[in-house]
Amino acid sequence: MIVLILRMLLNEFRNHFTDTLIDDYPKTEITSFFRRLTDFYFQWPPTFMVLNPDYHLNQGELEKLSVALGALEEHKPLQYITNEAYFYGRTFHVNENVLIPRPETEDLVNWVLKDYLEVQHSLDVLELGTGSGCIAVSLAKEQSLFNIDALEVSEMALEVAKKNADFHHAKINFIQKDMKSLEFWNKPLDVIISNPPYIVPQEKKEMLPNVLDHEPHLALFTPEKDPLYFYKKIIVLAQSSLKPSGHLYFEINPNFSETLEAFVKAHTFKDIEVRNDIFGKKRMLKAVKL
Repeated sequence: MIVLILRMLLNEFRNHFTDTLIDDYPKTEITSFFRRLTDFYFQWPPTFMVLNPDYHLNQGELEKLSVALGALEEHKPLQYITNEAYFYGRTFHVNENVLIPRPETEDLVNWVLKDYLEVQHSLDVLELGTGSGCIAVSLAKEQSLFNIDALEVSEMALEVAKKNADFHHAKINFIQKDMKSLEFWNKPLDVIISNPPYIVPQEKKEMLPNVLDHEPHLALFTPEKDPLYFYKKIIVLAQSSLKPSGHLYFEINPNFSETLEAFVKAHTFKDIEVRNDIFGKKRMLKAVKL
């Protein structure tokens, strides 16, 4: 519930902010929330609160912080409150039509960039399920020889991706299409990369409410009884459209890493490698087309 307070000192509101959220978040995270919000709304440095504990918050400042506090009470992610998230050293616009970029996905981007660090000619790259566009934009900005197509089924998500590409001056060809109906691409590809939906519905009970209640289910969940559904669709496309020795990169569900690896091995791929993310979980897979 949002409660607007008419007058309060900065230190008083910070204590109120902490007391309101302490049952739902660790204190260190609450402190981070408050610092992020005051920086986002007012561009205050962290020292401002230390040096000005008796600062009188004006009505506009109180309203912004109170509305944000109410949203956090409802477990709305901070990134959706500020409409920005950080990924691979850049700021991206986000809203509830796209997933919030995760730090582990940066490892997938880094893997691709390291593999093609010394490339001397242009390469055709396709990202499937671009969401906010964070993967495609990061690849485009870090490797100028990538010609990138980015596919997304959601029109609203595609609007976010285009906004991010424009903001970062990244040249990307965006296409609205459902990967489920895609069996071939209109040109041979050097690289296919995807972070597809990979959470099975049974895992909902293990998910935090900030994810389950706010992030788009279209980008999160697989069909009920087929955890590899989207990977299978992408592999069909890769078999028909990936060049010989072309690379396929996936972000994966650690719970199905062995099953997916076996499935990829059963098709026309070699040099299959699975890597852990920064948290030590099997999170990425690379395969090379025969």
